[in-house]
Amino acid sequence: METERARAPRWRPVPADDVPIHAVVRYRDRGRLVAGTTVDVLDTPGRPALIVRTEDGQHHVAPRAIPLEMQVV
Repeated sequence: METERARAPRWRPVPADDVPIHAVVRYRDRGRLVAGTTVDVLDTPGRPALIVRTEDGQHHVAPRAIPLEMQVV
């Protein structure tokens, strides 16, 4: 029997407006992979920008036009 922890995380593309708070997301920003938990939303013209907290406690703003992936449990 395979446990949930043994499985590799699955990711699916998702628009920023469909990402709930506390979801685990990842995206590429200037060639660097940023992965973390969404903690807030900034209202910006046209589309929200997400604030993502990484494992090391840093906060990043996911650019509005960047493709996001959300971890599927």
